[in-house]
Amino acid sequence: MKWYIMNYKVSSGVENMARDLAMMEIAKKGDAALRLYGWKVPTLSLGKFQKLEEINVKVVEEQGFEMVRRPSGGRAVLHMDELTYAVVLPEAYLSKSVIKSYMEISKALVNGLKELGLNVYMARERSKERYTDFAACFATTSLHEIMIDGKKIVGSAQTRKDGVILQHGSIPLHSHIEEYVKCFNLDDSKADLLKRRLADKTTCIFDHIQTNVQKVRTAILYGFSKTFNTQLVPFLNELEWKKYVTEVKIWD
Repeated sequence: MKWYIMNYKVSSGVENMARDLAMMEIAKKGDAALRLYGWKVPTLSLGKFQKLEEINVKVVEEQGFEMVRRPSGGRAVLHMDELTYAVVLPEAYLSKSVIKSYMEISKALVNGLKELGLNVYMARERSKERYTDFAACFATTSLHEIMIDGKKIVGSAQTRKDGVILQHGSIPLHSHIEEYVKCFNLDDSKADLLKRRLADKTTCIFDHIQTNVQKVRTAILYGFSKTFNTQLVPFLNELEWKKYVTEVKIWD
């Protein structure tokens, strides 16, 4: 099985999510691929089944943000000042258990972030809050998500289709709690609660070290190469991402 690496690219939210879906075609042929990318403008991505009514669309637009729907589940993520990763593999290559496969991929991220000198580890228990208590992804922690000092530093989600695993996630360089909270339909008391929750339970790269996107990319590439004992080969073909645009646009 070959492991491909995509060229780093900064794109719109719709193109980014469509490209993640298009990557699954590679895994259907029996290979794996990793893509690290950025966002042209800050973008709020909603989980595949998340209700739009949870989002303050007017304020999102007033802030100049885009919106897109992820092919994976989970809650809303604000992609702003971050490095985003997406990885696709044949299901047979990882554990049949979603949690165990999530842990295998998280291990690659942990190994990479440790190269930057970050004291990261995988969570061993879930948040006490229910998944539905918050519309914001970073407000809750699932098993094997990546932490520093009890705070979540990477938010990830996984989906499976046609024998293929797609997992993608957000590695924030800077935190933007105020902008993030404004994106939700919340009264003042609930907005304050979410702000406190995010401040207490989340962190970002620049809270711990001074670096840049290129160094983070290099570290993540190392983590995947080491963990999966493979050499990443440049993917030279063009993904047919445009045919997936309708699946990731916000229609509702």
